[in-house]
Amino acid sequence: MNHRERFFKALELGEPDYVPITDLALDPPIVEQVTNRPLMSQVYTMAGGSTSWDQAITYRLLLVEACKKLDFDAVVALSDYSSTTRDYQPRYVDKDRYVDHWGRVMQANPRSRTTFFVDGVVKTPEDLESYEPPNAFHPDIYEMMERIMRSVRGEDIAVIGQCHSGWHFAFQVRGGIDKILLDLHYKPSFARKLLDKLAKACQSYAKAMAEVGVDALWVTDDYAGKNGPLMNPRMFREYELPYLKAIVDIGRRYGIPVLKHSDGNLYPILDDIVNTGISALHPMEPGVMDIGDVKRRYGDRICVMGNVDCKYVLPYGTEEDVRRDVRRCIDAAAEGGGFILTSSNSLHANVKVENIFIMVDEARKYGRYPLSGRS
Repeated sequence: MNHRERFFKALELGEPDYVPITDLALDPPIVEQVTNRPLMSQVYTMAGGSTSWDQAITYRLLLVEACKKLDFDAVVALSDYSSTTRDYQPRYVDKDRYVDHWGRVMQANPRSRTTFFVDGVVKTPEDLESYEPPNAFHPDIYEMMERIMRSVRGEDIAVIGQCHSGWHFAFQVRGGIDKILLDLHYKPSFARKLLDKLAKACQSYAKAMAEVGVDALWVTDDYAGKNGPLMNPRMFREYELPYLKAIVDIGRRYGIPVLKHSDGNLYPILDDIVNTGISALHPMEPGVMDIGDVKRRYGDRICVMGNVDCKYVLPYGTEEDVRRDVRRCIDAAAEGGGFILTSSNSLHANVKVENIFIMVDEARKYGRYPLSGRS
């Protein structure tokens, strides 16, 4: 099979020739090392934002090149993190903190060349009235997506668009999970208005990505920590689940599958997530969820994606550690098909590039179907 056939055979719950391989994100230092091409931008938002429109396009195209060199079967070529307008410039709060195009205050770490969320711009009802999230159908944003897609359309790699359903950006624009959860209790109309505003923006990205021709959408809002969901299940079903279902429905209208990512312990809300009609779940965080258990429970309904450990094994492990963990994933979840190998979150800046190549090599050797009779 070619890369695209392999990827979609697994998404359709079948057995391809080999276990497919992809990943949710490659941080800029990983892209640079794999492609041996330095990136000029000094500021990166989470998952590959950039200081300018042109640099954002350059980064996404280099990311595609990196995934091809790694022999991945799919690539996240588009992302709502980094698709922005020509006139966008980060608005600096101080030398290391800036407001991105979503209204999140990001803390830059020049040493690791990554950033993390620390605050948001919506503090009051007045802030919410004036706040406008990006619109994916803005001519600049849409043109960015089209340019990237023109470069990968027709290539032997499945093309994924990363988007969100609303919750992730809402709590970050609000300034924290604690703040939005208190809003849901004490100021529900305010919280609902913020969530609706962000959800509509997220849906615009999902629609635009589908229109420019992505093969799948990957919805990446995190719903849980290691001890369970970030909000109680009743609140999750009322305030967030309909937005996830809306993205799944967009995928259905355009005839493309929707993959779902969330770290943490999803068990209390897992039935709800699967019942939205997602095609795949990622990554079943190691030590928190059991990927084999999820495969046994839901493998006739969804493809499972995961979950080579990117917390310890990929950054610090030996070659044998990586090979052993790849075999663990394949043994647990690949039998019968419907499995795609990924890391347990992303290929972040601390991952050793040589371990990524080892992960791919072991998957191609150990993950060849039929899986019976492996040594």
